[in-house]
Amino acid sequence: MKLTVTGRNIEITEAINDHLDRKMQKTINELGEKSDVHVALSVEKHRHFAEITVKTKGFTVHSEEETNDLYTAMDNALVKIEKQLRKHKERAKDLRIKQASAEKNKLQN
Repeated sequence: MKLTVTGRNIEITEAINDHLDRKMQKTINELGEKSDVHVALSVEKHRHFAEITVKTKGFTVHSEEETNDLYTAMDNALVKIEKQLRKHKERAKDLRIKQASAEKNKLQN
């Protein structure tokens, strides 16, 4: 997994990188080495923004979050990404089952 972190009006510290690495290992680890994760963090006055984009073979998911705390924004955006990835995985699984069932019916007829 290739992780890129970009800061807009904010310096990316070692603590931010460590936090993201720890959270990514828990949530997005199953994507494999071919996935590309881009995190954009920005601050405007008291608003903290986190944007996460995950690109992998066949699909791309994106989430944005705005809160008063940067770490909360990152965590909430990761939760959204995790939900989208789980939904995509379930759809792909259902499609494979459906196709296998259709092939089985063709062979029986």
